Amino acid sequence: MIQAQNLQFYQEDLDFKLEENYFYVNGLYYFRNTSSKEMTRRLFYPFPQDKAYGKADSIFVFNIQDTLNEINIRNNLKGISFAIHIEPDTTAIYRIGYRHELKETKAEYILTTTQSWGIPFTQINYTLEFPKEFSLDSISYMPDSLREESDKYIFYWHKENFMPDKNFEINYEKQEDTLNGRKE
Repeated sequence: MIQAQNLQFYQEDLDFKLEENYFYVNGLYYFRNTSSKEMTRRLFYPFPQDKAYGKADSIFVFNIQDTLNEINIRNNLKGISFAIHIEPDTTAIYRIGYRHELKETKAEYILTTTQSWGIPFTQINYTLEFPKEFSLDSISYMPDSLREESDKYIFYWHKENFMPDKNFEINYEKQEDTLNGRKE
């Protein structure tokens, strides 16, 4: 736990996008400083470690309330680290995004590190967008709703008081092109 829970990670709103060979993550991460002193903490943001994944790139992190202040990101194959700064008794919202190369038909977002914060998310809101030519074999959390568009599907999740017990994992296949008898 982080210093008697003076720093709380309490909400995330994430948009996931699955495309051929890439998994995109873009979202808002909500942190609260419950102390009477300003706080700066270096956080580690992990990427899945598996032969199914290549390199993560196009990484960005910024404080949406202070977009002019550049955040120094340290990057390695296991993840990124960066410092967050929060004034006393306030909330900071950070936008984090990246693109992760997929070497197999599997995508993953690490959620179980939330347990190390010692409190569940107050709420989460997720979307997953993927093309219609993909069929999902499995997904670790069943979506609350689905929207179909002409060329894609979008799944939606909303949970309250959520303590993840597994990562967000998607296993999929690209549907066969029945006219040509080959995968597209």
